Amino acid sequence: MGLRTPRRPTLGALIGQLDPLTPAPVRQVAHLKLDCPPPCSWDAAHARGFIEKITAFGEDPDICAIVLHGRRLFSDVLAAKTAPDDARSVVYAAVAGSAKPVIAALSGPVTGSGLELALACAARVASPNATFSTLARSEGHLPAAETLIRLARLVEVERAANLGVFNAVWDSKAAVEYGLVDLVAARDLVHVAEKLAFSFNGGRKLTLSAEPEVVAAKIYGLRAKVRRDAPHQSAPMTLLRALEFAAQTPAKHARVEIDRLDEAFAASPEAQALTYAERGQATLSRANLPAELAHELAWPLLREAIHLLDEGATPGQIDRELQRFGFLQGPFTRSDRDGMEAVFRRQTSLANGEDWITYSPTLDLMADEGRTGGPDAPGWYRHASDGRFTFEPEVDRLLQASATFQRCARAPIVDEVIVERCLTAAINGAAHVLEARADLSPALVDAIWTTRLGFPKWRGGPLYMARTHACDPLASLERWTRVRNTAGVAAPLLRRIVAPP
Repeated sequence: MGLRTPRRPTLGALIGQLDPLTPAPVRQVAHLKLDCPPPCSWDAAHARGFIEKITAFGEDPDICAIVLHGRRLFSDVLAAKTAPDDARSVVYAAVAGSAKPVIAALSGPVTGSGLELALACAARVASPNATFSTLARSEGHLPAAETLIRLARLVEVERAANLGVFNAVWDSKAAVEYGLVDLVAARDLVHVAEKLAFSFNGGRKLTLSAEPEVVAAKIYGLRAKVRRDAPHQSAPMTLLRALEFAAQTPAKHARVEIDRLDEAFAASPEAQALTYAERGQATLSRANLPAELAHELAWPLLREAIHLLDEGATPGQIDRELQRFGFLQGPFTRSDRDGMEAVFRRQTSLANGEDWITYSPTLDLMADEGRTGGPDAPGWYRHASDGRFTFEPEVDRLLQASATFQRCARAPIVDEVIVERCLTAAINGAAHVLEARADLSPALVDAIWTTRLGFPKWRGGPLYMARTHACDPLASLERWTRVRNTAGVAAPLLRRIVAPP
């Protein structure tokens, strides 16, 4: 496990020099360095060894505190697959219940079960490059009840919700300001943690930062925000309810209710999709795939979005509906920010006539007019000085010219049709790519979508949605191909994916 025995410092290394004539014993700080992933990937034997070491340090009368550190220990990286005999809860309990205070020395990303481990410690010292995010527990579970209870008593409830529910990322400065971290070490992180350990006197008492009425009012507002920002997800509201129990009820009752919520959520289709996505992302992190593959997978959806523009939709409507579906950002907003060639591309260049099933000249017309987006050129929107943006009339003229070239009558498009057609095109395109490449699997393809292309992880991925019959791509392809063939014929592999077992 990479466990280190206590460092036996010289007198000069101790805080405060002791008079050599004084008979008082020298108490020391134990250093526990683990160069391994966080507890989510530990099996029972690994956890048992760690707990035995913590217990031994706690029983040693020469030790006054423990500094816990390690390069990967607090970063719940995707490559860290959850062990089948998950022992996280007993690990956190051992740290929190240690007879000697455990001080966490944190650097780099502190995420997932690594963040839970840090919260179990009596105090936390962070380097300036530390970031804190992704409290949600992996494998389709909520964070541990004790984690939420500690967080709710360290951090004001709105900020706790921002970190746990709304996926905020805190730097070390914010973490200190909000109460999550005790100190920031400008240099020599472990030495600063050791100093804090020597002077540690039991730490601050965990108390609520506001009156119960104030907490209740803030949680009411947070519920409204969840309903507005994540209307189709159950995980954010479930996690907020768990945080509400942690902040408003006695610890014993909170544990029971949070465990009940976790059990119910773990059995939900959304939790199963999250588990599938996380395992796929873990596999992707170990795979050696070309970056161009993401552009190849994204192109069918982007191509369908252009056809929808030609038929009467607007860039704002398409961006809005894809974001409502769960995408992080719409393609036309991103095109205006990063440049058209960075978004609407095949392999290493902007898509051209050979990349279409039914050719649309829209991208070529935009490029000819210099509307290529990015920091130095206009794009799909007219951007105001206050940050707002509206549909650009000049783009409407170009879309009308493109539709005329294709002999396509423009008319308003129903919102639901936008998501249906874009999703169907993405699924069919992914199936074609999967057929052509023996080094890919459905989980890898979906992981590219959720990791690199902004597809909502809680939906699993395009192929996962097809396999679990969350949508019906074959019926959609058949229906829309009769009107206008923009997404191509169904891939033979897609028929096998959606076929009942």
